[in-house]
Amino acid sequence: MKLLISSLRFELSTPIVTAGEKISVREGFRVEVGDAEGSGQGEATPLVHFGTESLAQTSAALLTWQSPGALDSVEAIAAATQVLQKTPAARHGLELALLDRLAKLTGVSIAKLLNEQARREVRCAALIDGEDAASLAKAAERAVGQGFDVLKVKVAARMLSVDAQRLLAVRRAVGSKVLLRIDANGGWSESAARTALRGMESLELELCEQPVAAADVGGLGRIRGVVPCRIAADESLLVREQIEAVFSADRPPAVDVVVLKPMALGGLLPSLALARRAHAAGVGAYVTTLLDGPIARAAAAQLAAAIPQSDWASGLATAELMKGAVPDAFTPEKGRIRIP
Repeated sequence: MKLLISSLRFELSTPIVTAGEKISVREGFRVEVGDAEGSGQGEATPLVHFGTESLAQTSAALLTWQSPGALDSVEAIAAATQVLQKTPAARHGLELALLDRLAKLTGVSIAKLLNEQARREVRCAALIDGEDAASLAKAAERAVGQGFDVLKVKVAARMLSVDAQRLLAVRRAVGSKVLLRIDANGGWSESAARTALRGMESLELELCEQPVAAADVGGLGRIRGVVPCRIAADESLLVREQIEAVFSADRPPAVDVVVLKPMALGGLLPSLALARRAHAAGVGAYVTTLLDGPIARAAAAQLAAAIPQSDWASGLATAELMKGAVPDAFTPEKGRIRIP
């Protein structure tokens, strides 16, 4: 199996401000695999701040990988990419390229390759941003006008009073029927999260992603059920020991929902396994990206169609955040993506 990589670079139209950093550029690699039978492509775009390896580590891992032989099943691909588990973005890129090749050879979508009962449509949430409350409200109105009924706003990078003002402007702009979720990216302490989420009760938030630090799984569990919105784990899922803590056999799950970022979790297959585990525990799941490029975003949509049935909207409406992006088959229309 021949493997080639080439550089990718995407600039965001407007930097995304999280509790941990400002993201204005995404860099990574296109991964191509092929042999006499067929070829496939994947994407590896690491984000060190979110727990992945560096660009240099990504390329080194990919260039040292050696094909173990025939890769004619999902199980064989899972086994062959296991050696890259310490470099999740590299593993994602390679796994995706191999799955793409296999899907083409078998004549099905990647979603169907992962799950024969995969859905044909995925509901999406829109990530909105703005410099101030007024511009954020306008972004919310624009997203709702495009057909989105779930909106997501980053919080915890500003003073709580500013975040509350911004969210109130959004709620007033879009009304009560639109679902509003927030993402703190682990930027609050447990006590600050309790205070913030209780103070936002009138906003009727759908959920809060990662209100406390990734390592504070206990804090997630203590917050869950005592604040007026659902709690989701995101960064907490990046370490195996923390996943075990989220789904501890000794107590109820620490969260209501898990957020699956395939690039950070090491690919579609580990993400699907986590979704199935969550489903068995009565925990919801949805898929988002790390502001990846079009190849990885399309793959994330395929994964979203393959995970167990979920009412949660996935965070896949990020194409318009990139400079020069051109709508494609995986760009949401009226808040939905139809799997080709």
